[in-house]
Amino acid sequence: MKRINLVWCILLTVVVSLSSCMKDVTNRDEEKIAENETAIQAALQADSLGSKAVRDSAGYYYIIRKANPAGLKAQIGDAATIKYTGYLLNGTKVISSTEDNKTEFSLPVYGGVYWPGIELGIFKLRTGEKATFYLPFYLASGAVDRVNIPAYSPIRLEVEFIKTRTEPQQIDDFIAKKGYTVSERTPDNLVIVRTNTVTGDTIGIGKSVNVKYVGRLLDDTKFDENTSSFVTGSPNTIPGFDRAIRKLRKGEKALILFPSKLGYGKTWTKTILPYSPLQFEIEIQ
Repeated sequence: MKRINLVWCILLTVVVSLSSCMKDVTNRDEEKIAENETAIQAALQADSLGSKAVRDSAGYYYIIRKANPAGLKAQIGDAATIKYTGYLLNGTKVISSTEDNKTEFSLPVYGGVYWPGIELGIFKLRTGEKATFYLPFYLASGAVDRVNIPAYSPIRLEVEFIKTRTEPQQIDDFIAKKGYTVSERTPDNLVIVRTNTVTGDTIGIGKSVNVKYVGRLLDDTKFDENTSSFVTGSPNTIPGFDRAIRKLRKGEKALILFPSKLGYGKTWTKTILPYSPLQFEIEIQ
């Protein structure tokens, strides 16, 4: 399976990364930045805990409303699960994690999947904590009109940090949820679940092989399906996919799972977020 072209993905305007956003700040209207600061200061004065607000060097303010010193901190690449509700500073609700009847939202930390302010703010919290974030526009939805958020809008965001999971933990949770029996697991968390029994030699490296596969995220979203021929050990193949094929036999079927360091890492693809563990149903033909 060949790597997917990543170039066009960074042009998406709905989901922006912190790095690109901060580079753009120098080109923003300085008057709007000042207006945001004034509006946030007024909102803090009206907030019963506004005097406890801390200003981060990135430009946002946060108030810890419920502390949990024993909680865990998220690390880069973890999947952070949060509940959130966002408001304009006039109190109008504009976003919520309850969309689609879900009460929680998980995002890869520093994956560039959501507002930069949320991804920065996660590092201020421990699991079990609740906080309010006051975000200027460049850490929220930016300088363009969204569905219900006017351009240059500062946002008040209420966040509860539910849990954080490493990629191996996400894989373990998936296996437990599905009730799979692991056939083989490497020290770097390449997991093979064989679904039939075939005897003979494994494929090994440098062999031409025909593979039918379906690729999915761990939430079962399908991102690829194909039958492809390639030579094992080729440099343009996803490492986890290639290594798993070498361990299988002709005619064998299996489910394979691996973390992002054996997949696409911290880069974007058209349908795969950074730091995403992957699953593939494969059949060696």
